[in-house]
Amino acid sequence: MAKVKSIMKRYWTAWLLTVCCILLCFIPHAAQAALTMTTAIDTIDAWAAITAGTMRVGTPDQISDSYATIVYIEVADIEAVAQEGVTVIVEVSYADDLWMKLVEFKGTAQTGGADDLDEGGGATAGDATITLTDATTDDFDIVGRKWLIWDTGAVANSESVRTVSVAGNVVTLAQDLLNNHDDAEPVYDLVDEWVISIPFGVAWVRVLVNNTDADCDVASTTRISKVTALQ
Repeated sequence: MAKVKSIMKRYWTAWLLTVCCILLCFIPHAAQAALTMTTAIDTIDAWAAITAGTMRVGTPDQISDSYATIVYIEVADIEAVAQEGVTVIVEVSYADDLWMKLVEFKGTAQTGGADDLDEGGGATAGDATITLTDATTDDFDIVGRKWLIWDTGAVANSESVRTVSVAGNVVTLAQDLLNNHDDAEPVYDLVDEWVISIPFGVAWVRVLVNNTDADCDVASTTRISKVTALQ
């Protein structure tokens, strides 16, 4: 009987240790799942033109207080002429002005199309559709196509949109407009886009857009999202 009791005691001890180990494994995951993030969005480079044969050196953004950093880059032609494709370089630094290339991309080589808004009184922030003078001749009618409203009156208010469908010259968009735009503002039919995750531990980040083409001007914008707190 004593031997049986001893075996049972060892069995229950082993069982309890197993349960404890399982709980210790799952508790951190449960705690992690309960965490909430505090995020911040920085527009470090608003939409701006980059003349053919020049490079835009983006504004450095300090990210040493960020747990996770994502960079969002958009580049668009703003002339309907042949474009060889711009070069986009994401640089990182472990201290101010000690820059090193993290990654490099090449934009789309194409001869882009252009048109104009035909909205009468202009387009309004919140609109889910937009009317062009001719939505079907160029590539504005390609479902899923991302293109640019180039706001010459307030360049920083330019914005990219994506086509869902076209009926005549009315384009249904994948998202509501963010800004107001005057009638007859130009639109261009392709936006290149890249989303880059920055390694943890980087102190600074910036984006260079090198427009090596001899003829075609482009425009670019860069935004950054950061996780600044975990609670």
